[in-house]
Amino acid sequence: MAARSGKHLIQVLLQASEKSAKIARAWRCQEELFELMVEEKEEKEKNSRFVHDFKTLADVLVQEVVKHDVIQEFPQLSGFIFGEESNKFTNSTGEEIIITVKEDSSATANHLVEVLCGNERAAHLLAGLIHNDAALEVNEMQVLEDKLDFELPLEKLAIWIDPIDCTSQYMSNSSPREVDGVVVSGLPCATVLIGVFHRETGDPVAGVINQPFSVLTKDSQNNNKWTGRRLWGVSYHEHLCNFLGNTDHRSCQGERDLDATALRIAISGSEREEIKTSLSSSGAKLFTISGVGHKLLNVIDGNVDFYILSHATSFKWDTCAAHAILCSMGGGMVTYSQALSLRSARKEVDKTSLNNCKISYHTPDNKQGKEWSNTNGVIAFHSFEKVFKLLEYLK
Repeated sequence: MAARSGKHLIQVLLQASEKSAKIARAWRCQEELFELMVEEKEEKEKNSRFVHDFKTLADVLVQEVVKHDVIQEFPQLSGFIFGEESNKFTNSTGEEIIITVKEDSSATANHLVEVLCGNERAAHLLAGLIHNDAALEVNEMQVLEDKLDFELPLEKLAIWIDPIDCTSQYMSNSSPREVDGVVVSGLPCATVLIGVFHRETGDPVAGVINQPFSVLTKDSQNNNKWTGRRLWGVSYHEHLCNFLGNTDHRSCQGERDLDATALRIAISGSEREEIKTSLSSSGAKLFTISGVGHKLLNVIDGNVDFYILSHATSFKWDTCAAHAILCSMGGGMVTYSQALSLRSARKEVDKTSLNNCKISYHTPDNKQGKEWSNTNGVIAFHSFEKVFKLLEYLK
């Protein structure tokens, strides 16, 4: 029963992520919702506040949908689902409202009418998306059935949600921009991230990533249409399994060797200049990519070898899902400063010692910076062999 419950948990998370992706796409593509985002040219100040409010509403709504759907199937997880956003929202009339998903579409629509200050069409459209089930593809269900053949300790798990990561690119609606075959900005950088971790150890156990704007195609009327992508991974003790979705996104790792000139590294635009200079002078190719989730997705896909962040500007909800997936692939995620300290203190760094530096998710790192930030930075990778090489250039 427990093994089937584990499969059911991943299925529910995938379905919740897809429902969230549909909501994210609807905000951008449905006229009734898109009009809420259009800049009011004559009221710049008002629009600035409204865009901020919309950003908050989109995040909160997706977060509450995931919470609702998971708790409905797994009541034992109630109180153990955490997210980036509070569910408090102040509408344009100044009224503070607690956003929740109600028992049915009609009740949710009535609730959202308050949130949207009387916009019934938008409220009913969103309520329909919230209460309609999101079906998975047959091959996804079969892979889940075949691969996840071990038990998960549901009573000891908790969840981090990042409802719409990289909201700046999501709000901008900009076209994808590529550098050397890697998408570095634009709408595809937005992701829905759901990470599962062990309450007692803090270890990442499972991750689901949904990329709502993965591929741009044409519909029957020759209009642009975005389709999404779902991937997942589970890493629990010696048990590893995953499904990485469309393999067309993944590059061939075998074509690159371990020389620094072959290393491709995702970084933040705010990364320290001395680190960028050190890596570039070693021959590594640096990619400044928008969105923590999207940077990590590029590591998973093999488009880059690493994601490096030396400071405390990522959070537990940003990294948990991808961390679990990378572990399921034989890679991992460690704290930047601890990994460098380990390299300085030891002549040889091995897998066991490096794993002692892994990021954990059940307690804040320390009192510095914002609560739940990855205070000591991040190094994400899919190859231990390559990360040993990387540390030689970062010491």
